Amino acid sequence: MRFLGVILLSLVVACGQAASPHKEAVAFSFTQDVGFGNSVFVVGDHPDLGAWDVTHAIKLRWTSGNVWVGNVAIQAGAQLQYRYLSRASSTDKWCDATNVTYLTSILTTNVPAQPPASYQGKTIYYLSTWSPPNLFYHSGNNWIAAPMNKIGAGRSPNESLFKISGVGEAGESLEFVFNDGLGNWDNPPGGGNYLTSNDVFYVEDGNVFPYQPPPTFSAPTITTQVINSTAPNIASRNIHVYLPRGYTENSWKRYPVLYLHDGQNVFDPGGPFGSWSADATATREIGQGRMRETILVGIDNDGANRIPEYQPPTDSYSGAQGRADAYASFVINNVRPYIDTHYRTLNDPPNTLTLGSSMGGLVSLYFGREYSTFGKIGVMSPAFWTSPNYVAQVAAGSKKPLRVYLDIGTNEGGTYWDDCLSMYDTHLTQSYVANDDVTFVGGCGQSHNEAAWAARLPGVYQYLLPAREEPALLAQRDYPGNLTLMNIDRPNNRVNFSYNSLFGFVYTIERSPDFVSWTTVFTSSLESLPWSNHAASDSALGSDNHAFWRLRATAP
Repeated sequence: MRFLGVILLSLVVACGQAASPHKEAVAFSFTQDVGFGNSVFVVGDHPDLGAWDVTHAIKLRWTSGNVWVGNVAIQAGAQLQYRYLSRASSTDKWCDATNVTYLTSILTTNVPAQPPASYQGKTIYYLSTWSPPNLFYHSGNNWIAAPMNKIGAGRSPNESLFKISGVGEAGESLEFVFNDGLGNWDNPPGGGNYLTSNDVFYVEDGNVFPYQPPPTFSAPTITTQVINSTAPNIASRNIHVYLPRGYTENSWKRYPVLYLHDGQNVFDPGGPFGSWSADATATREIGQGRMRETILVGIDNDGANRIPEYQPPTDSYSGAQGRADAYASFVINNVRPYIDTHYRTLNDPPNTLTLGSSMGGLVSLYFGREYSTFGKIGVMSPAFWTSPNYVAQVAAGSKKPLRVYLDIGTNEGGTYWDDCLSMYDTHLTQSYVANDDVTFVGGCGQSHNEAAWAARLPGVYQYLLPAREEPALLAQRDYPGNLTLMNIDRPNNRVNFSYNSLFGFVYTIERSPDFVSWTTVFTSSLESLPWSNHAASDSALGSDNHAFWRLRATAP
């Protein structure tokens, strides 16, 4: 009998023990009348349940019979301790840590686990003239020093490429900094320490990259362009386009696009009301590996026509009927085609986002709910009070394929606060999962202004555009999936395999009789988990019993 061969196009590495960063929905339910103005929350020892900080507990929603329910996404594999509690949910009490009445003792549950990573800890590449540099990283309550190993030349004669592996935990955030052993430190631009959730990355010129960066990379740029309008009663206007670092050099790369309303105020220096500093914040969050490289598009408002353009057509304000439908036509049919034809974009719904504040928050909700173009929306300090008919329409609707960020400052007034919290409850009613496809943030001590929105913007970016949703090109390069022969089912001429996978890749198994011609026998769906392990089979082995297989990974 001739032998059966399996080609493994990867090194066999020890499996890490780190928990997957994937979150699993956990159902919570508690029955009690806690009195008017109070709500039931759940808090726990895991950060996804507030890490015992009651001001970050997750609010549940009331249902008939005083049953409070909600689904909350919590990290897979967590051994969870938690308690139910009652809190006043008013704006003046939200951030008060003494605003708490515990309703239960500590309860426990185990969140379903995911497979471990196919690598251990973090792998860091670092270009430096120091020889050798030391990595200082935070682990538990300690700072640990570890020398890095030289593995190659750098970009100049006095620079080298260094590497260290197995530090920290795969799937978790790592806080770190570099030192030359002589009192000199390499901190990121703006000071502080590096902090990223990437597992395999380069650090070059103060920036974290989840792929091997070019030797030099362009700084972020902003350009302004007039976009003509074909939408009725919508004037032509300026848009401001932010391109992230390295856009020029990374010609192989396409980018998600975030469309921001009130474009005059989103980039520095802003307008008469100030700036969100959306460009500076994106540059820092991208540079530190906390946000995906993204194209930002600030769309100017039309001054006196701002309110009707941002108001749904179901409502009117000061005698003017809302025409957000016409504004949507302008954005979708004029602005977006210009961006898609002039820049390298990812234009499917999961990579097309919109974000705004006040009336801009309202129109962002409208865009996401009414147009399938957008898959993620940021609704900051929404002016829901202007559009009661549309709010009622949303409440009567059903879940949409959206990721929704909702926030409000505690100093914005009771109407803004109550309306936003009610909209959060609406999403829970429609089976959105807290921490997964909806989140609510209360801005402690913050008012209705650009400074408050700028302060909350890092969290918006990290929730809507997390770095982990970028295909892990370096992790795939260094730790490619293993194709493992499980068994041979000879009666059915079937060969069964298992293989490791990483987020954002499609895996293909190919068979060859001679190492020359290859036939595809299996193609996976796009991997949506941070990492996983899957089964596959080849059901056309034939009677020759002579074949070879290989596994290929591609990032579409």
